[in-house]
Amino acid sequence: MFSLVAVSAELAEWLVAIESGGADAVHQARIRVRRLRSILSVDRRAFEKNEAKRLRRRLGVLGSQLGTARDLDVRADALAALIADAETGADADPLDQATVDAVTAFSADARAAHAAAVTALVGELHGRAHRQLLADAVAFAANPPLSALGAEHPRRTARKALAKAGVRVLEQDGDTLEERHAARKAARRLRYAAEAVTDTFGRDAVRVAAAAEALQNALGDHRDLVLLATHLRQKAEDAAISPEAEAGIARLADRCDERAEEHLSGLDDLADAVARAL
Repeated sequence: MFSLVAVSAELAEWLVAIESGGADAVHQARIRVRRLRSILSVDRRAFEKNEAKRLRRRLGVLGSQLGTARDLDVRADALAALIADAETGADADPLDQATVDAVTAFSADARAAHAAAVTALVGELHGRAHRQLLADAVAFAANPPLSALGAEHPRRTARKALAKAGVRVLEQDGDTLEERHAARKAARRLRYAAEAVTDTFGRDAVRVAAAAEALQNALGDHRDLVLLATHLRQKAEDAAISPEAEAGIARLADRCDERAEEHLSGLDDLADAVARAL
């Protein structure tokens, strides 16, 4: 139960792939860290409290380091996609050359920052602390320190934990970016916890995971576009670019905001789907 062995083994593989320059390795390692932390959080009553809490905190440090590199990669790709849409005619309002040049430069800046972040990350991964963390995560997964509840009533404990995680998702409220981010994280924890027990609860867990993933994705797409719009406006303010490029970037940022709002249009239905799946 909980898929700890599989996820910890996958994490080890993707961390090695980062060191060898594997494509998408940072993203995949970050997902495994999030899966492990979600399981340790949602199913915390199944494990010995202090050991699980300590491991989750240490994994959080690694997750933050992976996140720094991954977020820059996402930003560079998103900026490049804006240019690609303009060049292929997918954008209904074509960009002028000054704007294309400016956004291309912004994407190159993000790509360079990403490369530097990956180099720093690889240096961290070579350190003793990270290797010890990985060894401890694998050992924890192989022989998890279960609480009395986890040892005596694993199914009941997991089912109750999943229900509580679902309630936390549905309790999330608010319209600010950070409030929606909190809702997204709650949905992500529910999804990963549900995916970890599909062998035990079958289709019930699959339905919960699918509903939580849909909500997570909508909130994530909204956040990514809002942050992209903010980044565009900040770069336009800081960079020495022409008035023509400034105007073009302002239009791009507005479009990102408009697309972000579209992802919120079905949010209530997605939350209702989570409620029905629980």
